[in-house]
Amino acid sequence: MSSPLLRIILCGKTAAVGKEVIAGLKPEYEVVRFITSFEDARRDIPLLLSGNTKDLSKEEGTGSHDYTKIPDGVMLGQGYDKDDVADLEAVCKQQKVKKVPFFLGDRSKPAPPYGPLYGPHIMKRAKEALEKWRNDPEREKLENPVWY
Repeated sequence: MSSPLLRIILCGKTAAVGKEVIAGLKPEYEVVRFITSFEDARRDIPLLLSGNTKDLSKEEGTGSHDYTKIPDGVMLGQGYDKDDVADLEAVCKQQKVKKVPFFLGDRSKPAPPYGPLYGPHIMKRAKEALEKWRNDPEREKLENPVWY
């Protein structure tokens, strides 16, 4: 029996890495939207988690744009930090939207320098973190951020 598709919002600083991560997460995970700026993340994540998608900011076209279901989580790349997660969670809580896990790239873990090996490396870590979270019977009790 296969696991149900998990839908996530992906936030990253570079479109090239985002496209690699999106492609590598398929078919088990669907990135419904890829966000490249913190300002857009603050605006769009609460909208996506509430199901109110008519006022989303303009996006360059990556992500499935299938907004028929509320995303299961938010994944932020290493260009973001713990304070960013706290800020995004506070905005979401203030707007009373569904509580979801916020995955955050762990800068203390070794990674290749930005270049052709970086995207696949980050995608592998992201996929492993999503799979670990999916299979954790205690996942509802995990604190944000969920490091990967």
